[in-house]
Amino acid sequence: MNLTDLRDELAQHADDLGPAPDFRAGVATRVRRTKRRRAATGAAATLAVAALAVGVATDLGRPAPTVPAGPSASATSTAPMIGSDGLPYRTVPDGPGDVVKNGLRYRARVGDDTLSAGFIGDVGQGQFTLAWDPTTTHVAIGSECFLPGLTHDQAGAYMVTVGLEGTPGFFGTQCQGELPSERDLPAGGAIPGEAGQGWSDLSVGRAASLRVQLVDARTKKPATVEGAQLTGAVYSLGDQVPVVDASGHAVASLPGVLEHQGYRYRLADTASGPAAAARLPRLSTPAGVPFLVTAGSTSWDASSDPGTVYVTGLDQQAGATAGGLQTIPQGARPAGSVGLRIEGRSPAGTALLALYLPER
Repeated sequence: MNLTDLRDELAQHADDLGPAPDFRAGVATRVRRTKRRRAATGAAATLAVAALAVGVATDLGRPAPTVPAGPSASATSTAPMIGSDGLPYRTVPDGPGDVVKNGLRYRARVGDDTLSAGFIGDVGQGQFTLAWDPTTTHVAIGSECFLPGLTHDQAGAYMVTVGLEGTPGFFGTQCQGELPSERDLPAGGAIPGEAGQGWSDLSVGRAASLRVQLVDARTKKPATVEGAQLTGAVYSLGDQVPVVDASGHAVASLPGVLEHQGYRYRLADTASGPAAAARLPRLSTPAGVPFLVTAGSTSWDASSDPGTVYVTGLDQQAGATAGGLQTIPQGARPAGSVGLRIEGRSPAGTALLALYLPER
């Protein structure tokens, strides 16, 4: 057999054997397994060691894989989802004590407020009672009324009233013509009682009950609407920070913590002063972090025809009639400031600003 024939014969046998095994792949697999075991062991002692092991395992000197890799856990944790308002957003899963029904939910804890009693009625149910044993007189009361199938104007002919059992309703909420797009219902709303004093009709340790009822908005008589969906809740308030006027009298209470889109924001700074003053309160805002601003004035007199209090210095301009507070989100931006501007007649009482920063 000459040299050419021998070369052809060897080539044929090589083709029958198939491609030579890639020993580097086997070594890389064993390295990954070893490092995964070390990372798991390290995680039991410290998360920092586990993070370091994962980082080392990705640097083996091999060519980059052709299949795109999914996002790493560290990338996910450092880059949260951003809501339409420019602030971080995350979904809060159901937890113990949540009230969930018909696609709606009252969470057991929102910020530092805890659910004392919550109820989501059956479809068509026009009234119910909330009963609880108060552990504090500082509470927030909320109720919602949805009338699917009715237009906005039609639904506006009805409202839901809330009051202590055996007494007239002390506040009401106008009905809406469709169910909300978000499943989470507001954690409270009305805060009965003098600022910082609590609700005088409640006593710690004495059972209390609230009547929630669908009524005709004009006559205030009980009403029945097919498909109505009523909800109600009582939240015990967490830490509250008083706002005082020039005389030292408490005119408002601000929550120490607000929750927005699943994240907690803690009260960082406040400014207040007479709403009729020439210079209204201002606050400096930080660079590079999202924040919340709560602002407004603390008293309202319908006979005085008060103007509207606007918050300035934010990406969006928002206003509230005198006597109301509003909370406005602001995405991360360079350092700046926020202030107040009153359009129309200056309201009586105290104008205030409060800055909430992400909790670390």
